[in-house]
This record gives sequence, C-alpha cells and structure tokens, in this order.
Amino acid sequence: MKLGRLIAMVDNMKPNQYTVEMKTKWLSEAEGTVVDEILNQAAGNSIVFDGYDYNSDAEKELMVPDTHLDIYQYYLFAKIDYQNSELERYNNDTAMYYAALEDYAKYYRRTHRQKPIRGFHNF
Repeated sequence: MKLGRLIAMVDNMKPNQYTVEMKTKWLSEAEGTVVDEILNQAAGNSIVFDGYDYNSDAEKELMVPDTHLDIYQYYLFAKIDYQNSELERYNNDTAMYYAALEDYAKYYRRTHRQKPIRGFHNF
C-alpha cells in the first residue's frame, strides 16, 4: 500500500487532529523497525532507510506487503491514542502492533534465508 493511502485509511478509521507530516514521521519509525529487525536480517539485504517525507513520498509503496498492513495501522493507532492520553486504548493498540510485527517476522523468516550469525560454529 502507498504511504498516503494508508494515512487516509487510518484517518478514516480513527479521526484525529494530527498532521500528515506527524503521521508520516510515525510511519517512518515503524518502517525503520521493520527494516532493522526483520528485513535486514535476511541474507542479501542491507536496506538503508532514512524515513519518509509526505510531500515527496506519499505515492511510495510501503515495504511490508498488504497482507501484514496491520503493523502500520496499529502503530499509528497507538501513537494517536498515546498523544490523546487514551492509555487503555494505547495499551491495546501496542499489544496488537507487537503481535502483528511478530507475525510478519515469523512469516519473513520462513520465506527468506537469514544471514549467518558471525562467530558461531556448529562442530
């Protein structure tokens, strides 16, 4: 899904007062986590991700496939609820985000060869 479309979808699902620039910053945080903790752990991957800028990247495709889009959705929900001091909702959103992130990580590890661990020898 494209960045701008995801933000519009989240705004429709959870109306809020935060700017698209702020939500783009939050999406960049989530995407950075995906890159560092999942994608770059696979053999052959060394993605450099510096974040998104809404004005130039609204039509850019996000790195996680649509089947695991809930990672971004719950991350934005959590950020919105935290900023609004809706802590019970924030806690629920955060739990859903981590579950979605773990599901994607498991899927990615099953379908991609991981980088070898340096210094480990199986004798």
